[in-house]
Amino acid sequence: MASVNEAVDEAIGGNRPVHPGDQHQPQTAQAAQPEGARPPFGIAPHQKSSQPDEPAGDSDGSSLARRLRKMYQEKRQAQGLPAPPSPPPPPTLNHPLARELLAAGGKIIYEKSFVCWLVKHACGTKVTKFNRIRTRPTEAEAMRFVAKHTTIPVPRVYDVGDKHLTMEFIEGESLEKSWTKLSAEDQALVIRQLRDYVGQLRAIKSPDGRICSFDGGPATDSRRLLGLSGGPFADEPAYNDFLVSDLLWDSDGVREMLRGQLRSDHEIVLTHGDLHDINIIARPGVGVVAIVDWELAGYYPEYHELIKPLRVPDWRSGFDEQLFKVFPKRYDAEFVVDQALTSLSRH
Repeated sequence: MASVNEAVDEAIGGNRPVHPGDQHQPQTAQAAQPEGARPPFGIAPHQKSSQPDEPAGDSDGSSLARRLRKMYQEKRQAQGLPAPPSPPPPPTLNHPLARELLAAGGKIIYEKSFVCWLVKHACGTKVTKFNRIRTRPTEAEAMRFVAKHTTIPVPRVYDVGDKHLTMEFIEGESLEKSWTKLSAEDQALVIRQLRDYVGQLRAIKSPDGRICSFDGGPATDSRRLLGLSGGPFADEPAYNDFLVSDLLWDSDGVREMLRGQLRSDHEIVLTHGDLHDINIIARPGVGVVAIVDWELAGYYPEYHELIKPLRVPDWRSGFDEQLFKVFPKRYDAEFVVDQALTSLSRH
């Protein structure tokens, strides 16, 4: 299960690079809704809460933090553990290797809400990813496997530790930042390349039909705020049972309705697991130069790679709409059911 800090990051649009002087994040305007109206499936509300315990004038982030603190306390109480008023204060990057790299002239080029940092080495050819909790061994294993068995560009892995991963630094800019700046020709090139890369991944089937992480461990289902892990699952019916196991309301009727709409005949294929625009690096005239962040890689139903980014799309970048051109199918029914699950799930 993700930490509260990770949950805050996912909910308020974290997972973005840190840019000097970029102190104000754009907010998406929302149309007014009648009192008591619920947001559309899969869309977490960002309006100020109308709850009486939230003083007027609180920012969206403050209200969200309050709700997450309450979730944190309830989770601890359910586990029979002490529930302090707030989670522990956020940690800083204090890894010995990080201190060494920064002292030698390296710099932090990316930060994700006190849970993940990227430090570019002074040499300019390497970068180390630091994780507050741990580095999943599957990330490096998946990157090495993909580099060996496909033509998908991934950074070369140099070193892996309990909380760090050192890899090749590849010059370029994420599609989150660069898509609208690319020429029409470069955009078309990126789409062709991604279509080929996704096809190569989908050609690699689960060895025994199991749904699991790349190393055969638990599968992960992450939606609005938190991540839920379970399995590995012997087949898709077992995985579907898992998907409906964490609903906000303990309603057998709702669970049965959702479960009845989940198909069990998809191919189980190698999946990146987080194919958002921020994880695709490109350069003008070259196209895609790297696909990064493979920690959620695993074997999942074929629709997962497309549906997952659409749970929390970033329509501002202009790229997410292009995903429909990358995949051979749209998976319309799967999308509708997944949006309902996102709206009705706790995580």
